[in-house]
Amino acid sequence: MKRPLFAAFVGAYLFTTPALAQEAEPTDAPSTAAPSEAELALAQQIVANGFPEEMREEMFFATVDQMTAQMREATLKGMGVDDQGAIAVMDAWLAEYIANSKVVLRGYIPKLMDGLAKSYATMFTQQELTDIAAFAATPSGRRFMTLSSAVLAEPNFASVNQDYMNEIQSGLPAAMQDLQGRLIEYMSEKQSAEADSTS
Repeated sequence: MKRPLFAAFVGAYLFTTPALAQEAEPTDAPSTAAPSEAELALAQQIVANGFPEEMREEMFFATVDQMTAQMREATLKGMGVDDQGAIAVMDAWLAEYIANSKVVLRGYIPKLMDGLAKSYATMFTQQELTDIAAFAATPSGRRFMTLSSAVLAEPNFASVNQDYMNEIQSGLPAAMQDLQGRLIEYMSEKQSAEADSTS
């Protein structure tokens, strides 16, 4: 397997999810004030209803699997790889990497849920939290929230998201070369400056 393929896939996998999350900037900056006990209690209620404890691991793992599958396809297409042996090696490595990452993720789920509740309590007003909690407590609300991550695999969304990933990935080799060139230029200039300062 060529090193650029390996580097492209690892880099894209590690940075895709955060990048997607950062694209949708909130229109209102979250409050910097510490949430009240009432706000935090409402946020915890939302998390408890929207992310049932017995379903959390399945929900997180399903998101990882879907994002990984889409990134794999985009990487192979973007790099033009059709060597079945190389693909088999990558798939075997990927299966091991994802399995190990899920072990780590499993340990973080309680902390992630706690952080999510605190984020909700910070981002939304008490009235908004009350409204969201009321919705999340209904059968429709619980279903909406528990399926919110599953939408990644729903064909109408997944097909567009796959096209997006394919297009982003197609420009990754050139972007990596550009980064390498900039780093080489920076290091060269730094070494020259250090040499001048000691002469």
